Amino acid sequence: MTTPPPDRELPTPQQLRRATLVAVVVAVAVLITAVLPAEYGVDPTGLGRRLGLTQMGRLKQELAREAAEDARADSLRRPD
Repeated sequence: MTTPPPDRELPTPQQLRRATLVAVVVAVAVLITAVLPAEYGVDPTGLGRRLGLTQMGRLKQELAREAAEDARADSLRRPD
């Protein structure tokens, strides 16, 4: 038999709310400063440009556009 772990103090609802709020704020900050510039070339803060993320995101979007155009052209050339 195993002994149960010692009783630990569980977080209070207020501590859980505060931790959740902090996590949401951090997630939004990462979204705005890193994800939007790197994935979509959108840079509302200017930080993505300084880090080189905006250029990467714009290149990624251009390559995706070209791939979609190539796929569309291939589907028109090949009758199914």
